Amino acid sequence: MKVSVQIYSLRNVGDFDAQLALARDCGFEWVETVATHGLAPADFAGRVAAHGLRVSSMHVSLLLLESRLEEIVAACQASGCPLIVMPWLPMGERGVGGAAWSALGQRLAAFGDALQRAGLRLAYHNHDFEFLRHDGREALDWIFAAATPQQLGWEADLGWVGRAGADPFHWLERHGDRLAAVHVKDIAPARAALDEDGWAPLGRGILPWAKLLEQLAPRVDLFVFEHDLPRDARAVLTTSRAFLKQHLG
Repeated sequence: MKVSVQIYSLRNVGDFDAQLALARDCGFEWVETVATHGLAPADFAGRVAAHGLRVSSMHVSLLLLESRLEEIVAACQASGCPLIVMPWLPMGERGVGGAAWSALGQRLAAFGDALQRAGLRLAYHNHDFEFLRHDGREALDWIFAAATPQQLGWEADLGWVGRAGADPFHWLERHGDRLAAVHVKDIAPARAALDEDGWAPLGRGILPWAKLLEQLAPRVDLFVFEHDLPRDARAVLTTSRAFLKQHLG
């Protein structure tokens, strides 16, 4: 079982080395990076290893997949990272209509095939906009219908599923065969909705994380904590990691 942290959570604490140092100091052994943080593959791998950390997964934009795939593959091979996650679609890339979302799934399937040949796996990370309906079905369904689970897995961000007003248990059953990782993030109670961008330390928000983790533990081995805007990153990471260790062992 891998308990990791998305480095995006620590973007305000300093440079890449400061972010890695804080993640390790808070007890994490794994990190999910934002591509290579501008570093060449060998330098990237060396920086992570120097802090006693390993790369569980790497967020890589569609633009980088299209323009720097060989460099991303080299960084994954140098660092031992097995999973690449396409994390976000800019507004201009978000289609209207099922055909547009299906076309995105086909594009990602092609990248998934290329990454499989390099010994890596590709997954898609959702936000809330994938739960808007297009031509009778949600965008996420259109994406996944266009790619096999082998071509495109799912990093299920259940915080964003909840923000979309969707039922995380329903969607985990619907696409559970694609689970490559789970983003664990919690939604702040209504009284704190404007604080820290509406997110909370894990277990202190409104999502039923104890029950979710109980169901997820037999099905996936990578859990990545994220908080988009922590005021006290050290406290949030420490509290959230303790919650994960309590429920995952």
